[in-house]
Amino acid sequence: NISKEHKLPQREKSAKNSGWVGTDESGKGDYFGPLVVAGVYLDNKVAPQLEAYKVRDSKKISDRVILGLDYKIRSLCIYSVVVIGPEKYNFLYSKMKNLNLILAWGHARVIENILLKKECSKVISDQFGDEKLIGQALMEKGKKIMLIQMPRAEDDLAGASASIVARAEFLKRMEAVSKECGIALP
Repeated sequence: NISKEHKLPQREKSAKNSGWVGTDESGKGDYFGPLVVAGVYLDNKVAPQLEAYKVRDSKKISDRVILGLDYKIRSLCIYSVVVIGPEKYNFLYSKMKNLNLILAWGHARVIENILLKKECSKVISDQFGDEKLIGQALMEKGKKIMLIQMPRAEDDLAGASASIVARAEFLKRMEAVSKECGIALP
């Protein structure tokens, strides 16, 4: 139940900075489309609005609804999106030799981008490999956060918001590639 998942511990609610970031990715394993990593900053003022919009894991929502929710999330929240197209993915893979390292790099970039816009002390991310990977990819600002990696991070409202933003960006990019190719790519 997302409405219960987003609630922070009481001591954090009363703290000066009551916001947190969720991160997620879309397009992992797709041949034509990009790998998209998104991060969304939420606080206790915005969270009820997103709950009212029924924000939840993008895998449980139709593509049409995702695009509408994406607009609402981007209008209300601080967010960051990192898009890694096939050419860039192949370049990064030739250097890193590991998908989890590329994912960690993408998650770290969106976290750092958000931290440049808004101070935050807590980030919730999907656990997709060794927990040290994202932490090692973070730069100076990111090293100061509490990073929580867990299976199904999209059960958290910020993680669900990030999953929607990442999926919507993936869908938009796939539509552009389909138009460029002249065929609808699945």
